[in-house]
Amino acid sequence: MNPRELYKQIMHLTWIIIQEIMFFLFHKILLCILYFKDDFMSDFYEFPLKNFVEKPPCTLEQQPSNAVEDHHTAKEEPKIVPSLPIPIHTLVPRKVPERYKPLILPLVLNPLPANHPEYLPRFDGENGITAQKHIQAFEDYHNIYEVEDEDVSLRLFSLSLQGEVRTWFKALPEASISDLQQCSRLFLDRWMVKVNLPMLIEDYPPMC
Repeated sequence: MNPRELYKQIMHLTWIIIQEIMFFLFHKILLCILYFKDDFMSDFYEFPLKNFVEKPPCTLEQQPSNAVEDHHTAKEEPKIVPSLPIPIHTLVPRKVPERYKPLILPLVLNPLPANHPEYLPRFDGENGITAQKHIQAFEDYHNIYEVEDEDVSLRLFSLSLQGEVRTWFKALPEASISDLQQCSRLFLDRWMVKVNLPMLIEDYPPMC
């Protein structure tokens, strides 16, 4: 191949490449023009042209009436919509049973365990059951049945007391016990010595 033909082929290929580049650029420019044209036309049609509509000039006869209307409009106050009344719930004091009088209980009580009449340990100060053993039995019941509410624990403890012990508990000052720890301390202070003293005398009789 002579140099002349080689030069022609190079020029031909160069011209084809230039055409491809020009076509690509022209195509991109055309797409951009169409894209911005659509946005411009949509904004143009959506623009509120009513703002540019000229109002007809007012005549001398219409001016006083318009002035009066504007004057009344300026003085108009916004209407106040009455709000609905908020209901006020008055707490009705509930009647506390006599056996719960020493306890400080909330207004809404949690339910007692359904099995408490059958499995709740009892203490009446007799039958050789000490106050410490009753506290331990009550704690076991408390843990087994997963009693978590303070008001339930207090009511169960008062229900576990029988006979003379219940009479003592009901005679305590009204609303004087706020938690189970305080209740247990009062119980032990009163009944631990009374129950244990005869047992100590029986276990350790006086020497002659």
